[in-house]
Amino acid sequence: MKQVGKGVGFSLLSPLIVGSVLGIYYSFTLGRSEMFFNLLLSAISNAYIVGLAMCLFVVPGYILMFKYNKVQYSGLLTLGLLGGALFSYLFSTQSGVGFIVNALMSMLAAGLFLFGLRARNHKTE
Repeated sequence: MKQVGKGVGFSLLSPLIVGSVLGIYYSFTLGRSEMFFNLLLSAISNAYIVGLAMCLFVVPGYILMFKYNKVQYSGLLTLGLLGGALFSYLFSTQSGVGFIVNALMSMLAAGLFLFGLRARNHKTE
């Protein structure tokens, strides 16, 4: 279970990464530095969508797959994408760029969750 906690900790970096990357991109293309902070804070304010997707889709999916010894990384990434899309649709935006960014942010969180699990496994081997 300590492994799962470390993976969830890594997944919390997802809003920071997405907000920073989008903020840097738009601040360079538009030439306005305040755009960086606006997008970073917007991504952080939508971090609850990532948390809900991790809590209700990715972690239970991982535990179920682990129980049956059938962990598939593509399945967990898909669960993260679907969870992010569902909660983004229900609580944030129904369409547009915000919907896509929130869904991809949740998928990135699922990928970081897997990275946290794999980083632990490679260290012990």
